[in-house]
Amino acid sequence: MIIMSEEFEELSFDEEEEEVEEEEIISKTPEKSKTPGSKKISVYFQSTIGPSPKQEKLVVATDAPIGDIKYTVSQIFGLPPDEFHLSHAGRTCDSDDVLEDYGVEDGDTILLIPVSTAG
Repeated sequence: MIIMSEEFEELSFDEEEEEVEEEEIISKTPEKSKTPGSKKISVYFQSTIGPSPKQEKLVVATDAPIGDIKYTVSQIFGLPPDEFHLSHAGRTCDSDDVLEDYGVEDGDTILLIPVSTAG
């Protein structure tokens, strides 16, 4: 037979003396990149390809690469990306540049211009 005895201490709970240690929570989700100059703007993309002009409004980041925008626009308009250029204010946009390199502002229109195959 085992006999156990328990000793009890008097415990008092005083809220003022209680210090709560805050545990730092580390997220496993990567933080979104926040580029200081980046913002989102609404831009109209107008196709000059085909019998009637088509226009779509997209919200894009000003630091988005032209190549990425061109790919997205190609999907929307159903055109192969190698068959058109993007043009803003008379300047053809290079795929390696970003949107803000061309001074594109909220509400501006970017044209889809067919690639010239004249030889």
